[in-house]
Amino acid sequence: MAARRSWSCLAFIDPCRPVVRSEAAMATFVLSDGRNLCFSETGDGPPLLLIHGSPGEGRAWNRVVPLLDRQFRVLTPDLPGYGGSAPLPEAGGGTAAMAADVGELVASLGEPVFLAGHSYGGNVALHVMAASPDRIRGLALFEPVFFRALELNGDQAALNEAGRFFASYATRAAAEEKDAIADMIDYWFGASAFNRLPPPVQGFLRASAAKNAGDVIASFAETLSGASLARFDRPLAVAHGTASAPVAVAIAQALGLLAPAARVVAIAGASHGMTDTHSREVAEIILDLRQG
Repeated sequence: MAARRSWSCLAFIDPCRPVVRSEAAMATFVLSDGRNLCFSETGDGPPLLLIHGSPGEGRAWNRVVPLLDRQFRVLTPDLPGYGGSAPLPEAGGGTAAMAADVGELVASLGEPVFLAGHSYGGNVALHVMAASPDRIRGLALFEPVFFRALELNGDQAALNEAGRFFASYATRAAAEEKDAIADMIDYWFGASAFNRLPPPVQGFLRASAAKNAGDVIASFAETLSGASLARFDRPLAVAHGTASAPVAVAIAQALGLLAPAARVVAIAGASHGMTDTHSREVAEIILDLRQG
């Protein structure tokens, strides 16, 4: 088996890395209020939307897309305020507002879609599903930062620990404290992970810290109901890495209890950057959605 590369922030976006989807078409979808939502599209088959985390862009999925574009028509949107997409019309619109924009793109496709989300993109994907479950053929979540699952499952200790850390981080990031983003990266990926990143990646993350802090605040303010998770009866996979932060594992396991349709998958050796370091395993989990 080929050796794994160490995580290099590609789960978000690596500005040093060339885009590998040379045949992907860039497109712009005009939302109902006139704003633009940009996305890349490639491949043939039933539509599959891949939702990136925060901070990031659609091309954070670059290692996964080539493993899927012979089985799916793959669309990778830039979430509002990232990449080429216009920001939400009001600051603090939250995850539901992000999901509403993605939901418009889903509705425009004219048929049910497969949906996958990584990190904060998993939260967005869950809200898209909850708003229009009949439009989703299958859902794959890769370490969603869905702290609401801990609350719904009564895991107050894990929720409080995460809440204390991220409340401090959001305050520091909003105040443009230089090292705040480094602590957030190390929380998810392990001690000194930020220091091992190439300087351009560190620069991208520092420049995006305040925006990411807004998404962190939004993730703790979510109010998705347990009923919306329980009634989803299509294929649903929730993946976490065996080398991931304990809270990521706790969230995945909580979702497995809250959603009867869920299959919880542990990816051996993976951490939060699994869409980069374990792209083949990620693609296989998505492909399994078609088997139903």
